[in-house]
Amino acid sequence: MNRNNNGPKPKIKRGRPPRASKPPPPQDKRQAPRNQHGQRVQANSNNPLRDGARWVVGIHSCEETLRMRPKKVREIWLRDDFHSSEQLREIADQAAKHKIRIEKRSANQLEQIASGHQGVALATNSTPEVQWAELKADGKQIVLILDGLEDPHNLGSILRTAWLTGVRAIFTPEDRAVGLTPTVNKIASGGAEHVPVEQHTNLATLMKQLKDAGFWIYGLSEKGTQLPWGFQLPDKVAWVVGNEGSGMRITTERACDELCRIPQVESGSSYNASIALAMALADTVRQLGQPK
Repeated sequence: MNRNNNGPKPKIKRGRPPRASKPPPPQDKRQAPRNQHGQRVQANSNNPLRDGARWVVGIHSCEETLRMRPKKVREIWLRDDFHSSEQLREIADQAAKHKIRIEKRSANQLEQIASGHQGVALATNSTPEVQWAELKADGKQIVLILDGLEDPHNLGSILRTAWLTGVRAIFTPEDRAVGLTPTVNKIASGGAEHVPVEQHTNLATLMKQLKDAGFWIYGLSEKGTQLPWGFQLPDKVAWVVGNEGSGMRITTERACDELCRIPQVESGSSYNASIALAMALADTVRQLGQPK
């Protein structure tokens, strides 16, 4: 395969320069914390998300956080009646073992963090980080690029699949994309503790860095002519999916080496982003071998 990094350049229309407009008022550069839907929330003393810590909810997700990074857990919130649950008692025992502060909270207070909490939430200031030295090394590797996914359930599901298929990193844009919200961590069911998510201001620049590191980049799109299992994948693969509604941006699409499609028997609709990626990742593991 020959890589073609230079797609057709857009035509530039020249004409009268636009009128000067008043500069926007200065904004605080600090980003406010986000709620379970990825929306920014105002900081206040009653808001558990006020300090920007990463909150994890759900029994399996909290258990995996305690297993992977117990020294980075700042506090654990447990439902008032946690003694009635064997799983919550086990989490409390692990917290005591690692000398982590336990706070009893009502169900309503836990709901402030995220729904589906299952009676437990914890705060940590630690997340996995992308190991770029490893990505640049030789060997079979998989990474993902998510171009503007906004649904926390999508990102959470992708994180869980990425963990189980040996994905080394997930890359997302800084704007108009969901981050590691409590709901994402819950749906990931432990995957967020294993697969780093790194935000970038310019995905085209990121994709060039990955190509320079030896990755071939394949976008999942209805425009694709290839099937993910229709050709031999290289050792270093990056899969790309776009926004739930609008798909990949043009600049991202042009930066892909190849567009691939997932076959379907009905037209007029498309697979959920997490499902499409799961099918592509399953065949990637089949071709490249089981993750180590």
